[in-house]
Amino acid sequence: MTAAPVRWREAAGEGSPRVSLVLKADIRPGYEGQLSAKVERVERRLSGD
Repeated sequence: MTAAPVRWREAAGEGSPRVSLVLKADIRPGYEGQLSAKVERVERRLSGD
């Protein structure tokens, strides 16, 4: 997985010098590649596709 651009951090940090990020991981047997798939879905939504 490659590093994603920091657009989210820039957008979230507008008007505030501090940005907080909370990541929840639900790791279960039989599910692989879910984090990469989530990143792809978020990037699609951000791009407007």
